[in-house]
Parts: sequence; structure tokens; C-alpha cells
Amino acid sequence: MLYAQMPRYLFPNIVLTSKTEELHKFELYDSLKNGLLVREYGQSEEQCIIFFPGRHGGVKKYEETLFKAFQNNNFKVFSISYSGQDGAIGQVDNIASLIKLTTDEMRSISLNCPLEKTIIYGRSLGATVAVYSVGKTKVAGVILEGVAPSLSIAVNNYLNSKWYLSPLTILPIEILLPKNYDLNDPLSKLIATPVSIFQGAKDSQTPLSQLKQSWSYGNNVSLHVVKTGEHSNTYIQATNEIVKVAKNMLVQP
Repeated sequence: MLYAQMPRYLFPNIVLTSKTEELHKFELYDSLKNGLLVREYGQSEEQCIIFFPGRHGGVKKYEETLFKAFQNNNFKVFSISYSGQDGAIGQVDNIASLIKLTTDEMRSISLNCPLEKTIIYGRSLGATVAVYSVGKTKVAGVILEGVAPSLSIAVNNYLNSKWYLSPLTILPIEILLPKNYDLNDPLSKLIATPVSIFQGAKDSQTPLSQLKQSWSYGNNVSLHVVKTGEHSNTYIQATNEIVKVAKNMLVQP
């Protein structure tokens, strides 16, 4: 049952309850007609950012916080909404299909904003989707926030957080997953790309200690610890630093 319901657990349906404020939007579809919705904010074509949200989407809250900060610093923001969330049709069937869609989406965005002038930003589960979507594509930089070292660790953390689900942690979660999506694998292919990870010291969903225990990333990867950051607000507390890091990535030689 856990195996069958995994995609719905990872990407639950999220209903959009209010009007969004994007300038443009477009949608891509997989062979089963599941959609990936991309919203565009800002006018710049000299510095762009592609934002991958966590498993609960939530485009409206990012419009009012993170996106506004980037736009105030002359960034164009492309925000991703996964199938079944925030107006995108369908349902995420598996992460592999989702990554295929997001990879196609990056190619579409590159027609308007060159990827060498683009930052990839992944938050929570979106961080995993983001780095696997980049592959060996040359981008200006990658920012990850509130990330788990692997998908199995993220699932176990969630099960442990609910007393009625905690008995399921005796199951071999890593074996039940079609792929574990370990962070080390995609980061090993980005050795020439600056990567910054922002992690809250008080994040109980993706604990800093787990990230440090598995740390074997290259010299191109830096860790920014947000001392009072929790999983829900690290990006808010660190907004100014995140924007600063993004701008610096675009001026790297």
C-alpha cells in the first residue's frame, strides 16, 4: 500500500484558491496528459531563476515573499507547479516522469533566458527534483534549501513525525522506492557549477545533522546554516542572503 500510494504522498493534490500574479504562463504535458505549469514573473532576460517548490506547492506564498525579493533585484522568476498542484492538471505518477517534464521545461525556458544566466533553486523535495533535472546542463548556479540527503531519508523523517505512521519505519523504505534519489549522485555531475545549500538549524523535517552526516560533496558546494530556521521559514529568514548568493553566482568567471 505504501509503495502504491508513494506518488500521492510525495505530491498531494493542492487546490489553487486565489488568483496568481504572473505575467505569463505555459504548460507542458507527459504522455498521460499530466501537466507541468510554469509561471513567469519579472522582465529581466539577463538574470533568471527557476524555482522548484516543495511537495505542497504553494505558489501564492512564494509570490508574496521570495519572488518579490528576486524581482526587486532584477531577476526574472520561472515558478514550477507540479501535476495536480496550484492549477497544473493531472497527478504526478512517479518522480522519473516528473524529472523528464522539468528537463523539457528547462529547455523551453532557455529559449527566453539562456541557462548560463539562470539559477536553479530547489526547496525541500523540490531540491531533489531540481538537481536531477539539471543533469550535466550548464547553469550559472544551484541553490538548494531544506533538503534531505536522499528520498528514503525524507520519507522516513515524515513517517517518524506521525505517531500513527511511525511503525511503518520498520519497512525497507529504500528498497520500496523505484529509485532512492540520493543527493550525492547529481551533485557529483555539477563539479564545475557553484552550489549553495541553505539549511535551518531548527529544521525537524530535514535535520541539519542528517545532511552533515552524509556530507561528501565537492569544493563547489557550500553550506549556509540558518541558526533559527525551521523547515517552513528558512527561506524567509535567509531571503536576503539567498538573493545575494544568486547574484554572486551570475558574476562568477
